Amino acid sequence: MKKAPKGLFEPSQKAAEQVMADTNLSSLGARVRYYRERLGLSQEELALQVGAAQQTIQSLESGKIRKSTFLPHIAKALGIDFDALLFGNDQPARIQSMRPLLTATARRVPLFATRDSEAVQAFLLDQTVLSPSGKWVSMDYSLPFADSGTRLFAVKLNVSDEAFQPDFRPGDQLLVDPDAPIQPGDSVVVSKPGEERLNVCRYRVLSQSGSRIDYELVALHPDFPGIGGAELSSVKILGPVIQMRRPISSRVRLAVLEEQYR
Repeated sequence: MKKAPKGLFEPSQKAAEQVMADTNLSSLGARVRYYRERLGLSQEELALQVGAAQQTIQSLESGKIRKSTFLPHIAKALGIDFDALLFGNDQPARIQSMRPLLTATARRVPLFATRDSEAVQAFLLDQTVLSPSGKWVSMDYSLPFADSGTRLFAVKLNVSDEAFQPDFRPGDQLLVDPDAPIQPGDSVVVSKPGEERLNVCRYRVLSQSGSRIDYELVALHPDFPGIGGAELSSVKILGPVIQMRRPISSRVRLAVLEEQYR
């Protein structure tokens, strides 16, 4: 039996690149499907590799959902860079040029300030939005926070003033997750119409009957008013604070170093 000429049934590298160029990979779902099929994996097989339900893969590829805590693991299973899966060939130039972290679960994210209300809300809708300051911090998406599993599209906020003392002080970095469930007593980030600064309040449940919950947002600083009653309908809770990082001041760092070398 004669063998088929080489290249008759196996596309050449140039042909494969042309197929990719001709494929519309403008959406996250299209990229997941393209790289999955390139490896010859079914949705069930990919889901099994990353520990997700087949419905999750199907919903991602169909565009029903655009966020999933499994995305870093999907990128690793598909053998591609995390940013390439998120942004495709249209990655922001800033992300393309920096490339500070190349693992599937860690990358740099823009660091916003609590005074960047509009920019933060834009970032939660589109992760290509950069912070006005241009500052970046690393985030490891494989780490579990607040017993809620791995997080993906969390946002980091730098506390810009003293309005949230004594809980938080200027310079603290708050990790806020828009998808995490809010529990009584949680600190939540709140956006009020017409205000440039985001608020951080304590979520306090007043009463609960079935699925109906009456609550108020208590100000952290005694000099600032809380939010309750009819005013709650005009504000937006962006998510709970699931982690806080307090950078060590240079004075404390110097004292530690001096103690080490005595």
